[in-house]
Amino acid sequence: MQRGRIIVCGDVSANMGDSMYDGMIFVGGEVKSLGSDCVEGEMNEYEVRWLEQKLNNAEINSKTPASKFKKYVAGKKLWNYDNLEPSERKGILG
Repeated sequence: MQRGRIIVCGDVSANMGDSMYDGMIFVGGEVKSLGSDCVEGEMNEYEVRWLEQKLNNAEINSKTPASKFKKYVAGKKLWNYDNLEPSERKGILG
């Protein structure tokens, strides 16, 4: 996943969010296992309201209320911005 948001109202199979680079996955059911570099994040009130609005707009009656969904994000361990060789940095930075 490069970016964006995915909403899953039910359960998710193994390796959800594998090699996730950016974005968010909201899950209303159980997650069998997370893929590499996908971690659970904390949902804030803004995200709960956003999720409620999206479900309402799509006329989806989820068994799980938006406040009980779990949020998953990239753990950022696969990000390699600072791992450039000195010669590569010189070309990029100036």
